[in-house]
Amino acid sequence: MRLLCLLLLVVLAPSIEAADKGISASKTKSPWRRIVMIGASATAGFTASEMLGGTNTQRLRLNRYIDAALIQPHEPVENLAQALFFMQPEAAGQNQVRDAMESLPTMVIGADFLFWFCYGTQARTDAERQKRFENGLKLLGPIECPLILGDIPDASAAVGGMLSEAQMPSAAALAAANRRLKEWAATRRNVVVMPLASFMRAAMADKPLVVHGHTWQAGQTRRLLQEDMLHPSPPGAAALALALVDVFQATRPPQTTNEIRWDPKEILRRGSQIGTGSTSRPVQ
Repeated sequence: MRLLCLLLLVVLAPSIEAADKGISASKTKSPWRRIVMIGASATAGFTASEMLGGTNTQRLRLNRYIDAALIQPHEPVENLAQALFFMQPEAAGQNQVRDAMESLPTMVIGADFLFWFCYGTQARTDAERQKRFENGLKLLGPIECPLILGDIPDASAAVGGMLSEAQMPSAAALAAANRRLKEWAATRRNVVVMPLASFMRAAMADKPLVVHGHTWQAGQTRRLLQEDMLHPSPPGAAALALALVDVFQATRPPQTTNEIRWDPKEILRRGSQIGTGSTSRPVQ
């Protein structure tokens, strides 16, 4: 009897080992499993009414809405973004990318990571801005997992408020940055670009916006931005999170669409809940 059991173990061992590996692989193959977010104030959460942070600031943190958009089991989304990113984009960006990679992410999201490599007072001429933007792209080079980046919006409506004239790039500099981002992303299979520029354009003009079949009608999109015309409101954070996961999900097999909660009202409800608990489902 013992001999029979030993023989069975010898015969079945390879299949058992393969099954174990298959289970392990199934747990780690999801790109949603361990997400890290990098970037500036739109990702970190910011409102002018709480310059030093507070309850409303917490409600604006973009990771909350990415968490809320995901049905697929995942770890709580880690948010490394900083509201003061604009002061030293190179140093802050380098630190964020390093810390993100130490987390061994399955996905990195940088909706506004590149914004201050085009905007800001550290560069004044178009050529200087182009050079700084190239430096921002270089910082992202080591990231090999799926990487979602926002392109560079025209935030001129915020000049005189949150932005100064000196921080605002020219139209030519904006166009050059977005062309370069498109070229750069085209050579990297892991990179997907979310059209943040068109998202912002629709919201600032209060014109229709469509994300994954959901339409915000004309007259409904201005509320996606705060009064500063630069940072998303809670409904805007929910819409932005939906747009970010949608642009990546569009690159994946159709059967994975059920991994996402596509209702922006439900994403808003779940993401804006303040409490100590995470909106993430536990990893299984």
